[in-house]
Amino acid sequence: ADGQTVTQDFTLDRAAATLSAVAVVGTRGEARTVIDAPAPIDVLTQADIKTSGRTETAQIIQMLAPSFNFPRTSIGDGTDHARPATLRGLGPDQVLVLVNGKRRHTSALVNLNGFVGRGTSGVDLNAIPASMIERIEVLRDGAAAQYGSDAIAGVINIVLKSGADGELATTAGGTNTEYSPGYEAHDGDVLQVGADYGLASAPNRFLHVGGEFRNRGYTNRTLPDPRQQYFNNDPRNLNVNLPTPARLNHRQGDAATRDVVGFFNAATPLDAGMSAYVFGGVGRRDGEAAGFFRRPQDVRTVRRINPDGFLPLIQSDIWDASGAVGIKGELRGATWDLSTTHGISSFGFNVDQSNNVSMGLASPTHFYAGTLRFRQSTTNLDLFREFHPGALPAVRAAAGGEFRAENYRILRGDAASYIDGGVRVLDGPDSNAIAAAGAQVFPGFRPSDEKDAWRKTTAGYVDLESDITSKLLLGVAGRAEHYTDFGSTLTGKVSGRFTLLPGYAVRGTYGKGFRAPSLGQTYFSSTATNFIGGVPFEIKTLPVSDPVAVALGAKPLRPETSHNLGAGVALEPLRNLALTVDYYGIWITDRIVLSDNFISPAVRTFLQNQGIPGAGGGRFFTNAINTKTNGVDVVANYGFDFARYGLLRLTAGYNHTRNRVTKVVTPTPKELGDLSEVLFGRVERARIEVGQPRDNLLFSATQTVRRLTINARAQRFGEVTSLGTDSLRVVGGAPNPRFTDQTFGAKWITDLSAGYGLAERFTVTVGADNIFDVYPDRNNNNGVVSAGLGGNANFGIFPYSGISPFGFNGRFVYVRATYGL
Repeated sequence: ADGQTVTQDFTLDRAAATLSAVAVVGTRGEARTVIDAPAPIDVLTQADIKTSGRTETAQIIQMLAPSFNFPRTSIGDGTDHARPATLRGLGPDQVLVLVNGKRRHTSALVNLNGFVGRGTSGVDLNAIPASMIERIEVLRDGAAAQYGSDAIAGVINIVLKSGADGELATTAGGTNTEYSPGYEAHDGDVLQVGADYGLASAPNRFLHVGGEFRNRGYTNRTLPDPRQQYFNNDPRNLNVNLPTPARLNHRQGDAATRDVVGFFNAATPLDAGMSAYVFGGVGRRDGEAAGFFRRPQDVRTVRRINPDGFLPLIQSDIWDASGAVGIKGELRGATWDLSTTHGISSFGFNVDQSNNVSMGLASPTHFYAGTLRFRQSTTNLDLFREFHPGALPAVRAAAGGEFRAENYRILRGDAASYIDGGVRVLDGPDSNAIAAAGAQVFPGFRPSDEKDAWRKTTAGYVDLESDITSKLLLGVAGRAEHYTDFGSTLTGKVSGRFTLLPGYAVRGTYGKGFRAPSLGQTYFSSTATNFIGGVPFEIKTLPVSDPVAVALGAKPLRPETSHNLGAGVALEPLRNLALTVDYYGIWITDRIVLSDNFISPAVRTFLQNQGIPGAGGGRFFTNAINTKTNGVDVVANYGFDFARYGLLRLTAGYNHTRNRVTKVVTPTPKELGDLSEVLFGRVERARIEVGQPRDNLLFSATQTVRRLTINARAQRFGEVTSLGTDSLRVVGGAPNPRFTDQTFGAKWITDLSAGYGLAERFTVTVGADNIFDVYPDRNNNNGVVSAGLGGNANFGIFPYSGISPFGFNGRFVYVRATYGL
């Protein structure tokens, strides 16, 4: 009655099987349950996100989705601070990331060093706080015809919280491990504090805000440096209190990072059935990672500044901001959505504990090395309507348009970070030799590196879907895009799903994809130190339009094109059992890669003659190869409801992916062949074909009994292989046994946690990730004596390789406390 308040309480039981979850990705028309979709989709819920001690969004996805890979690189320059992730074994830039269904901008960083994702710029998923995520939808299917460029491997859609509730949570933990006999570590301390809160006063009127602080200490898994540190006959070589073989002078492991980030998500109804929405966030990350130690006898050391050598540090200053505003409503039976999204990534480089040898005693020890910036602005208009053409089946039609503008900038560093000061080596056996220019570990961006490049894109799409019969669903989509720098392209996709019997269905898709070269791949320019076979080289990355790159045979970049095929089954044979099995094939033509490092003496002489003194080699981006990717995804969920004894949820996932380079479409240019160099060699081929696990298997079990929740997870990461460079085939005039070739075996990682509700809203969880303290196979150290080089282990200093898909930190123990607001 008027003036009377009525209260009704509802209890929501957790589903035993999660394949009945609803996802908005897959078609542009309307949401579908995962089991009913014509393409494979994973939905990772809040409950899933909270089942481990992992605090980074990308690590959480890796833990839950077997087709997702997030290796933990180390000594990789900027890559240590913003690590790339992959889906279905393809590149980080071949998966599209959305937030609330809107395109997310990529990182300004171009990954250059020898790790998975080399030569790409991916989305920094860890810039999105896990505490603000309602769910994560992973579409494992090529969707360029529906969502645009980059969606070759699939789409990840992160949906922000919008409920009228909140949570205050903190996680504290650290490693407790023995990584080598006699060497224990208690580092990598993590402290995360997150809070979010929502208000809702009417349908489609809400405000949800959240903030997160995450501080992660660095980890170090190095062993003593066995090499002589000082010149011959120097008594300090025997002093154990100085940087001699008795000391750990390197640092290999996770970078130290400190993140502060805030996000918001809001909507409100307007007149005439319309509503407005806005969401976004801003965050800053300060990072610190180490390079290779420069010994006192090293020609790159100014000994009067660093008499005992130095460990140079790269310190990052990363800003990431985004904002979206939109309005949506209904008009004549159609729904429409008009939005604009803007994002910016800024990656600043600083170098500490270093020197510029060419400046002699005038060299500073701290340098500002420059900044990378990427901006992206996207405006979308999306329309959807269901048509009922008489006696014919209903047709769900979606259409829309997109305009996108992108800007990429490189800003120079301080002069001291890159100049050749003209001072020669001051002392030692190499006295008066030409000194290396620029800050050691990361020479700054030079004036010649500076760029300010723009690109604009317009696109339109149509997506049609119809239930032809009660058992048969068919869909077709098409998209046209025009790039101001690469011209136009057409992509298309067809999909279908057929129900054989209730609970038994087959499904399949076929589509064409497209990915334009990123602005970073087109315009990036820098000099960086790379260690190849334990030997340092100052490698110059050249834009393809640079006259020096052209003289080496570089050609203008072309867009990648792809063909995607998917076929699978979706089964619900029992009430609480759901199973999907999906095959996929992805063929990519003109795939863009970063070339091999050209480091022969002839190349170095050529670069010096071109006005690049001190360069140890060069490289550039190229459409070098065609690739083929085949794989199978299996996902199963089963639930047991024991009534008063709780609910048990079992999940299993399996991914098998095989990548092959089917053709080297761009042969080694004559210019490089004359310099005895190879454009695309065995190192890069191995990184694509066997550098990521072919098999990934996971099992998880969650048992809930009243206030107690126990989570157990076991994940098997398949073997990975790294190969040595072509330039090391011959050492000292004799055939080299390729001591850097190595395969690292498959490993099982087990996580266990238990949470207990001490009060109605207060829960404490204790747990351990990698509870059995498993490490990857150790690096071999072949070739140290026979070839005088460092091998994979860098003279035994690095026991583990950064190629490991699960890292090499060992056991992580943590405690988490949460309070519902």
